[in-house]
Amino acid sequence: MFNANMRFLRPFRTETQAYALYGGLFGLTFPIAGTLLQMIISGTALSVNSFIKVQLSEPILWIVDTAPIILGLFAALAGRRQDRLLELNERLNARDQELESTQLSLEQHVRERTREFQIASEQAEKRASQLQAIAEISHSIALTQNLDELFPLITRSISQRLGFYHTGIFLLDESHEYAVLVAANSDGGQRMLKRGHKLKAGGTGIVGYVAQAGRARVALETENDLLFFNNPDLPRTRAEIALPLNAGGQLIGVLDVQSEQPSAFRKEDIDTLNTLASQVAIVIQNARLFEEARSALETYVRAGQRGWLEHVENKVPGYSYLPDGTLAVPPEQKQEQIRNLLAASQTLVLDSATDGTAPTLAIPVKVRDQVLGMIHIEAREGNRKWSDDEIAMVKSISERTALALENARLFEETSRRAERERIISEVTTRISESNNFDHILQTTIQELGRSLGATRTFIQLQTSAIDGSYPSAEKPGQV
Repeated sequence: MFNANMRFLRPFRTETQAYALYGGLFGLTFPIAGTLLQMIISGTALSVNSFIKVQLSEPILWIVDTAPIILGLFAALAGRRQDRLLELNERLNARDQELESTQLSLEQHVRERTREFQIASEQAEKRASQLQAIAEISHSIALTQNLDELFPLITRSISQRLGFYHTGIFLLDESHEYAVLVAANSDGGQRMLKRGHKLKAGGTGIVGYVAQAGRARVALETENDLLFFNNPDLPRTRAEIALPLNAGGQLIGVLDVQSEQPSAFRKEDIDTLNTLASQVAIVIQNARLFEEARSALETYVRAGQRGWLEHVENKVPGYSYLPDGTLAVPPEQKQEQIRNLLAASQTLVLDSATDGTAPTLAIPVKVRDQVLGMIHIEAREGNRKWSDDEIAMVKSISERTALALENARLFEETSRRAERERIISEVTTRISESNNFDHILQTTIQELGRSLGATRTFIQLQTSAIDGSYPSAEKPGQV
């Protein structure tokens, strides 16, 4: 309290100095009070001279005069202790401030780390969701081989699973001059498809740039991107990314993804879409190869069917094995029945006689789903039941018969082609042996007539100007 009440008198730097002064001043009250008391008792007049005389004449007052020194020393000790307490308090305050600062720093660090962890967790969750989406999209599109079904499925799956409002697929034409839109999921994209939308490679727009450069291009803020083309069919676009579709080291098209949100594509989104674009390109290329292979197979099958029909056109339509062991051409009635079975192209198993029809086993003879004929077996017994082993045996024989017939047809066709090439080579050789104009004409006619067994062969050359009419054929060169 003393210290608190005397703070207005503290021009001192330490409590020790202040306490020493205050103690000394307080100690002076004792000698002054003692001297004044002695003057009153002795009846001495109150004056300065009397005060000094009393001080000098009374030795007891000399002891009292030491009170300021003693009290000043004791007060100084107390002040020193107070200085130490104040110093300690300041240290404690500084430590508290340091601890408080450390605590605030730790709390800030914890908040930052927590926020970073939350962001990382959200990114990891989003990445996992994107990878799952990629897996699901890849799985669904890998099951489709038809390009007409594949393209819409890709755009629809990307938009639905990844949350983008427009996805389009552009494929380069044969000359790599234009990128042609082949699929889109949005309403605007559908309008573009109907009018045959295409972009020139290297022309206006992000897709045109990627179609020529073969590198991905991202417009996080479309209004600030110089390459961005403001398509009136897609007015809500605020961010766009176009990625090259590369298959086998060759650029085949562009995957275009657009969002209604600015800055919608982060680095992980770009990585995800790059991965997806690579898989889409492979799937498209595989589907193309599958279409080409299927088309080639269909062409081959049709050629085989024509070749087979041509091969059997002038041959015996089939043979019938009679009970006496002889072979004969099936009667017309049986041939009509067999033709009906051929049209159905199904196995017929008739175990018991019905309406005068004997127990029958009919197995189609097929090569690559092409029906070549029918093995038709009738049993002698009216109650005959065909066993599974017999049916399996006939099926196995029909398969091997079909393969043998096809090999025989191909061998005969190859032999005919070889003979034809031999004749062509011989005729060409004889024709090229001469440089005489008439001799070449005569040799050509002679060799053709001899090779083809023709009764009359001639060659006609044009002898008048080309005016839309045929030249006169009154005197053709002939053999």
